Amino acid sequence: MVNIVEQSIAQAMDDPDDRMMFTRVKDIVARHLTRMDPRAKVTQTEFFNHTHVPDMVLDWPGRPRTARRFIYLRTTADQRELEDDLHRLPSTDRPVLLTLGRLPFTPRRGELPSLPDSNTTLLLDTSALGTLQSPDSSPGIPHLVSRSVLEGGRGALDGAATEELLNTLVRGAEAARAGERLPTRDAVDALIAQMTSDVADQMSAFLAALWQGGGSTLSTFPSSRRTVGSLDESALTYLLESEEITDDAFWNRVVRMISLPVLLRTPTTDTGNLQHLMRQAIQLWSSRVCMIVPGLGDATTTPWRWAVKAGQLILQTPRFQIQVAQSRRQLPQPEDGPLPRLDEVRSRADRFGIPLTALRMVVTDRHIGYGGPGDDISHDARLDNISNALEQTEGVIEADARIASGAILQCLFGPRVASARGARTQIPLDALLGTTTRLLSDLTDDEAEKLTQLLGAQQPLPDQPWSQPSFDDL
Repeated sequence: MVNIVEQSIAQAMDDPDDRMMFTRVKDIVARHLTRMDPRAKVTQTEFFNHTHVPDMVLDWPGRPRTARRFIYLRTTADQRELEDDLHRLPSTDRPVLLTLGRLPFTPRRGELPSLPDSNTTLLLDTSALGTLQSPDSSPGIPHLVSRSVLEGGRGALDGAATEELLNTLVRGAEAARAGERLPTRDAVDALIAQMTSDVADQMSAFLAALWQGGGSTLSTFPSSRRTVGSLDESALTYLLESEEITDDAFWNRVVRMISLPVLLRTPTTDTGNLQHLMRQAIQLWSSRVCMIVPGLGDATTTPWRWAVKAGQLILQTPRFQIQVAQSRRQLPQPEDGPLPRLDEVRSRADRFGIPLTALRMVVTDRHIGYGGPGDDISHDARLDNISNALEQTEGVIEADARIASGAILQCLFGPRVASARGARTQIPLDALLGTTTRLLSDLTDDEAEKLTQLLGAQQPLPDQPWSQPSFDDL
């Protein structure tokens, strides 16, 4: 199989103009690195083949916990010269030494020639670089492994060693889901040998999630590393961006290892695995506030699909977005929309069985409040009288809606924002998004049905036993 990257670099090296040659080589390398990980930023310097100054700097602006790496290009393939460079480069820069040819020796897993104790330095050749894969049409384990090599690869890699690493980790991921110990242990050992400790831990956590999601217990996971009982944002990113897993039982186990704040810290977007995760998470996770943003279509997100963007959980629909956050400060400043009339709000509440415990209305510049002790006031005769007296010109500013748990959701119609009453109150996502969308939007029948498919039906209030006061209490 032709290694296109290796071939392109070899052709560029034949350019008789030295300056044009190193410009072409750096462009080829930078393009391939960007294809491997589009979130990585590749900055080219003005130097080439310099002893101390890197030719490129690789960093991840959206992932502040991922350390940057300095990349040094080398035109030599002489082992002694490479060894000398390895000694000179500071390990704190997590250097990547790329020889523009083939390594003159067969790498041993995780080791560098004459520098066996280095735990942050990576030496590779163009054959290895070309074997590392970009996501192309769909993400997969080889792409995740390739990206992890960029972030924290160590030791020496040529084309054959890189292919072996990819195959070992692909087999390990498949074995982890099936609960097979030996291939999973081989994958963990490969990570320990070939990755920096932080990336090895993240990838091991990813394998442990596959292991538990497949039905095995964490105590039997074959690793001598730290105990992995939950997923951080890096390991979760690996999981969400791997091949699509459609097994509901798998995600039902995995979702209990994750929390909404961790998900919101991931740089993932709208992957297929995120859709499966959210189907399990919608009744388990809670939050405090959400907002409906009308007319905010996104060409990169399919309608009726979950996405994570800029630290927000978003449900994209054809007409609007539903944005979820842990606090009002995390949402953008909304634009006020028109206020519905009281009869419209009551009609929406009736349609979906949403009890309203308080209303605040406005007529011209006068505000009117109407509430009770916590019961449903939407059909009170006095409320009818107020509306008739105002000639049904009142606009509803806000309404308090009671959900199945008994919590109160304050729904503001102008900015289309709903938040839990009470400083520490959390509301399950299905109730938070479902009640907000059904009360603050005028949904079509098709939209209401689609919302039910994604969030479940509006949960009814628990049955309250009917009682009446005794004669003594009258």
